[in-house]
Amino acid sequence: MIQSNRQKTIIIQNNITNYSLTKRKGSLMKSKSITVLLAALFFTIFQSFIFAHGGSKNVKLHVMNEKQKDKWDECSFKLDPNLTQKSWHQFTEEGGLVIYFRPLKDAKPMGAGNYEFSLMQVETSIDDTDDAWNDTFVHPDSNHWLYEGDGLTFPGLVFRAGITENFDAGLYWTINPNANYGYWGGQLQYNFINNIEKNWAASARIGFVSMFGPKDFDHTVYGLDVLASREYSIYSDWVSISPYAGFSAFLSRTHETTTAVNLKDENVLGGQAMVGLVANISMARLAVEYNLAVVNSFNFKIGVAF
Repeated sequence: MIQSNRQKTIIIQNNITNYSLTKRKGSLMKSKSITVLLAALFFTIFQSFIFAHGGSKNVKLHVMNEKQKDKWDECSFKLDPNLTQKSWHQFTEEGGLVIYFRPLKDAKPMGAGNYEFSLMQVETSIDDTDDAWNDTFVHPDSNHWLYEGDGLTFPGLVFRAGITENFDAGLYWTINPNANYGYWGGQLQYNFINNIEKNWAASARIGFVSMFGPKDFDHTVYGLDVLASREYSIYSDWVSISPYAGFSAFLSRTHETTTAVNLKDENVLGGQAMVGLVANISMARLAVEYNLAVVNSFNFKIGVAF
């Protein structure tokens, strides 16, 4: 009887040991899998952070003169005398969606003293053969199109910081050093619901983006976002995801400053729906977002929080 009990005790101890080893191996495999996926995603995103140019389409481009070629190597803003008010209006609306400040962030507040630095890219499905885009750009040669692929891509740098427990602030900056344009912007986010027990939040954001560089016109976009999100823990406190959804309203304003055209200022109101997902992996921050609007866009970012 004593020997039988000892055998049972040994069997139970062995089962516990095997369970612990199996659980530990499972955790290690999960950790390695996440690391591999993160590395693959990083290299995929890193290779995509460029201003896209090239392609082949059936429309006549406005080619740079020799003086412009000495200054710019890639497609640059220059208003053509053929640009109409209708096309100017279309450019103002679609251009506002291209440069709109999307932080790719859920509704949860960052918290005072926390920071995030990230690289992001926006791809917008404009048609660069439309007069709205063809008559606002000049190109290095007759075969150098505004973009190659499914949409116009814009990379950018974003820095965000938690100001208080409810307020976050963000800065955005991008420039094409081979062309004549860049953009900068700012944003404030206020968290008005933060349910810690159910891990969901709701916030509102206001922001702007303004162009610098081109001498032919000014362009500024103002925006208001309202969004909600919920956080799900995937692996301890190390990995979590936060799906979010919301709506943006914007005002896009353009003002031409050249004698090449005689166009009225455009002030275009618009909106877009957003749905996205943020992944927090230790200090890493990954996010994707899709926007539904007059021209749709797909956005992603990779960053680090500290």
